[in-house]
Amino acid sequence: MYLAQKRVMGRTYYFLRESYFADGLWRSRDLLALGTNPARFIVYPGGNGFYIEEEIIEKLAAQGVETDQWELEELFWPFVKPHIRRVIGDFAYRQFVPKKRLPRREQMALQAGYHLFDCRRLLFLKFGGTNLDPLLKRPLSFLNVLKDKSRDEIEQHIMRAEAKLRPRETLSYIYASFGLSKHFENRATRYLPEAQMLEELDEAFLEELCLLARDETYRMGLSEEEILRDYLSRYVIMHFDRLAQTRRFFEEAQAKIARERYYATRSAVARAASYFGLSEEELLQMGKEDLSRLFRRRARELHPDQGGDHEAFIELHRLYEELMKARGFKRSF
Repeated sequence: MYLAQKRVMGRTYYFLRESYFADGLWRSRDLLALGTNPARFIVYPGGNGFYIEEEIIEKLAAQGVETDQWELEELFWPFVKPHIRRVIGDFAYRQFVPKKRLPRREQMALQAGYHLFDCRRLLFLKFGGTNLDPLLKRPLSFLNVLKDKSRDEIEQHIMRAEAKLRPRETLSYIYASFGLSKHFENRATRYLPEAQMLEELDEAFLEELCLLARDETYRMGLSEEEILRDYLSRYVIMHFDRLAQTRRFFEEAQAKIARERYYATRSAVARAASYFGLSEEELLQMGKEDLSRLFRRRARELHPDQGGDHEAFIELHRLYEELMKARGFKRSF
């Protein structure tokens, strides 16, 4: 049994749900609707104690679901009064239950059955970083939270963990989770999402999102529409809305680079035009070969072996380098 939430008409509703195995798939079903405020089912008898109304246990029992106060208190823990959580936080439920570690071979066999998208998300939320796939070659017992879970239970678990992401981590989280680095594998910056062009990043993200929505092993019996509406839509919001400030920063940085390149070009062209006695428009209309011929002709006149001035030759070479760089041409002086 787990606590789930769903946005309806701008409001968040909560449910108690359970995962169950049927027809070869893990599915989920609602057990009890808790409304918009699960805290109303928490009773405070005094001091720092609390318990969940017996009505919840009775309603679940009527559906054949056995539970107890320990399990319910753990589920309702996020809605307990903050000062009580602070006081008894060190004694959080099931904190002292020892974790059983499986043999390496058994653990690796389990991990092979988990969806890569789920594994990448959990890995980032635990470790951070954008090059996560090599970690999956190691036995990682914390990934067993994915075992015997429906798609909804997995998503509910990950959504709660995502709430702790800091804004500056969002871009890297999406980049790592969707494996976007493979779209830039020929670049030295493939694991640096900030270094990619925004248009290319958007295109790669949307491509992977659509592939995931069509992936039956990820959908676990749900339709593409359900997957996109209930689970993947949050990543579209995360990518295009939450990253607005970050995207503005990148766009402003790119605009600054463009401005600097423009002024560098104009400065180099103005110097070259003055040097050769031409107009700036004439130089701007010249292609790479025309510019190279122009400079080579003057270089032959100034070359020290032809009796030219050494310093003037060096200055000509520097002007050529500056102009070709500003024009975006590869130099071949």
